[in-house]
Amino acid sequence: MNFDYAIHSDFLIHWTGKDIDDKYHKKWDESESGKSETNKNCTDLYVERLHNILKYGLWMTEKQEDSLCFKEMPKQIPIPITPTTCFTELKLSESRKHAKQYGRLGIGVKRPFLFKRWGRPLIYYLRKEIDNDVFLEDCAQNLTDNNLLNFFKPMNRSGNPLTYDLYAESEWRILFFQELLRQKLIKDPRDPKNEDENKYFNNELTCDEQAKLKYLIPLNGWFAMIIYPSLDVKNKAQQDDSTGIKQQIERIKNLKDHANKVEGKNWPIEVNLDACRNF
Repeated sequence: MNFDYAIHSDFLIHWTGKDIDDKYHKKWDESESGKSETNKNCTDLYVERLHNILKYGLWMTEKQEDSLCFKEMPKQIPIPITPTTCFTELKLSESRKHAKQYGRLGIGVKRPFLFKRWGRPLIYYLRKEIDNDVFLEDCAQNLTDNNLLNFFKPMNRSGNPLTYDLYAESEWRILFFQELLRQKLIKDPRDPKNEDENKYFNNELTCDEQAKLKYLIPLNGWFAMIIYPSLDVKNKAQQDDSTGIKQQIERIKNLKDHANKVEGKNWPIEVNLDACRNF
């Protein structure tokens, strides 16, 4: 394959920080300067969030209960609630609107990170009110594991007109499977055998955060990009050694795994959200 002509991005981005923005800088996107800026509270919390992701992994959380409803079927088909981690596959120039929706910190990995964990791109269907989608209907009725229905998603949030706003996210997901836990590709922070993760869970998280966090996905050599919320966050993470960011990146890039062998221990690309407009 000639990678100069690759249609899709090689990077899949997990976005986080919506809770930080909502609490401390909700109208960041309405700045008169047009820049993505963070006040001190936001900066400190985003740096802490980045450090914890690098050290412990990406969070797997559960979405709200959902179901599929077909016009010609008398009852809804429930979609099992499953711990999930989501990513977007997009041009960096599209980052800002996704950051507004999900938070301004982007953690990028390359596709094999997801393949190894049975992740895949979602299969989109037209809308919540499902009519004449023979493929989805057959899957919903005949899958032996309805958990796999979490790989389906409507193209539109709701109603008309069809904006295809969800389809535009080009979402990928990793779902929880017991086998991934057995292989230690994900970790249970409630398990005392995972000493560091367990201390993090018990000592550093609030009760609400503990209820939200189900599993952790440790990063490895396929970790490839950091999109910082602002220049303040970027500068603090890069220049203040007390944050531990550089040490954690060095640790990840020195893991003796297949990904680091393939990638040559490449340091992740680091860019701030405003700079993404130029790509």
